[in-house]
Amino acid sequence: MEKTVESIPNSLLGDLSNKLVDIVLGAEDKNAVPADLAKKVIYLWRQDQLASYTGITALMEASLKVDANRTFHTLEELGLNEITVSIRSLI
Repeated sequence: MEKTVESIPNSLLGDLSNKLVDIVLGAEDKNAVPADLAKKVIYLWRQDQLASYTGITALMEASLKVDANRTFHTLEELGLNEITVSIRSLI
Protein backbone atom coordinates (compact mmCIF):
# COMPACT_ATOMS: atom_id res chain seq x y z
CA MET A 1 0.00 0.00 0.00
CA GLU A 2 2.86 2.41 0.82
CA LYS A 3 4.25 2.19 -2.72
CA THR A 4 0.85 3.03 -4.18
CA VAL A 5 0.28 5.95 -1.80
CA GLU A 6 3.70 7.41 -2.61
CA SER A 7 2.57 7.94 -6.21
CA ILE A 8 -0.08 10.46 -5.07
CA PRO A 9 1.01 14.03 -5.94
CA ASN A 10 2.05 16.17 -2.96
CA SER A 11 -0.48 18.80 -3.99
CA LEU A 12 -3.37 16.41 -3.23
CA LEU A 13 -2.21 15.09 0.14
CA GLY A 14 -3.97 17.75 2.25
CA ASP A 15 -7.33 17.42 0.48
CA LEU A 16 -7.14 13.64 0.47
CA SER A 17 -6.24 13.56 4.15
CA ASN A 18 -9.25 15.72 5.06
CA LYS A 19 -11.61 13.59 2.99
CA LEU A 20 -10.30 10.32 4.45
CA VAL A 21 -10.61 11.72 7.98
CA ASP A 22 -14.27 12.54 7.21
CA ILE A 23 -14.86 8.95 6.09
CA VAL A 24 -13.22 7.48 9.18
CA LEU A 25 -14.94 9.83 11.63
CA GLY A 26 -18.30 9.29 9.93
CA ALA A 27 -18.19 5.54 10.45
CA GLU A 28 -21.43 4.05 11.69
CA ASP A 29 -19.59 1.02 13.06
CA LYS A 30 -17.24 2.52 15.63
CA ASN A 31 -15.38 -0.81 15.87
CA ALA A 32 -14.59 -0.99 12.14
CA VAL A 33 -11.06 0.33 12.65
CA PRO A 34 -8.82 -1.94 14.74
CA ALA A 35 -7.44 -0.37 17.92
CA ASP A 36 -3.82 -0.47 16.77
CA LEU A 37 -4.66 1.34 13.53
CA ALA A 38 -6.78 3.90 15.40
CA LYS A 39 -3.86 4.55 17.76
CA LYS A 40 -1.54 5.03 14.81
CA VAL A 41 -3.91 7.55 13.22
CA ILE A 42 -4.24 9.44 16.51
CA TYR A 43 -0.47 9.47 16.96
CA LEU A 44 0.03 10.83 13.42
CA TRP A 45 -2.68 13.44 14.02
CA ARG A 46 -0.91 14.62 17.19
CA GLN A 47 2.34 14.87 15.22
CA ASP A 48 0.52 16.83 12.46
CA GLN A 49 1.45 14.09 10.00
CA LEU A 50 -1.92 13.04 8.57
CA ALA A 51 -1.13 14.78 5.27
CA SER A 52 2.17 12.90 4.95
CA TYR A 53 2.56 9.68 2.99
CA THR A 54 2.65 7.75 6.27
CA GLY A 55 -0.52 9.51 7.42
CA ILE A 56 -2.31 8.94 4.12
CA THR A 57 -1.37 5.26 4.24
CA ALA A 58 -2.84 4.87 7.74
CA LEU A 59 -5.95 6.86 6.84
CA MET A 60 -6.38 4.87 3.64
CA GLU A 61 -6.25 1.59 5.56
CA ALA A 62 -8.77 2.89 8.09
CA SER A 63 -11.15 4.37 5.52
CA LEU A 64 -11.09 1.18 3.46
CA LYS A 65 -12.21 -0.74 6.56
CA VAL A 66 -14.95 1.79 7.26
CA ASP A 67 -16.34 2.32 3.75
CA ALA A 68 -14.32 1.05 0.79
CA ASN A 69 -16.79 2.31 -1.82
CA ARG A 70 -16.76 5.85 -0.44
CA THR A 71 -12.95 5.73 -0.26
CA PHE A 72 -12.71 4.70 -3.92
CA HIS A 73 -15.24 7.38 -4.90
CA THR A 74 -13.16 10.00 -3.05
CA LEU A 75 -10.00 8.92 -4.87
CA GLU A 76 -11.80 9.11 -8.21
CA GLU A 77 -13.17 12.59 -7.37
CA LEU A 78 -9.58 13.75 -6.92
CA GLY A 79 -8.59 12.24 -10.27
CA LEU A 80 -6.64 9.39 -8.68
CA ASN A 81 -8.10 6.66 -10.86
CA GLU A 82 -4.80 4.79 -11.17
CA ILE A 83 -4.48 4.74 -7.38
CA THR A 84 -8.01 3.35 -7.15
CA VAL A 85 -7.16 0.53 -9.55
CA SER A 86 -3.93 -0.26 -7.67
CA ILE A 87 -5.61 -0.35 -4.28
CA ARG A 88 -8.51 -2.48 -5.54
CA SER A 89 -5.96 -5.03 -6.68
CA LEU A 90 -4.35 -5.05 -3.20
CA ILE A 91 -7.50 -5.74 -1.20
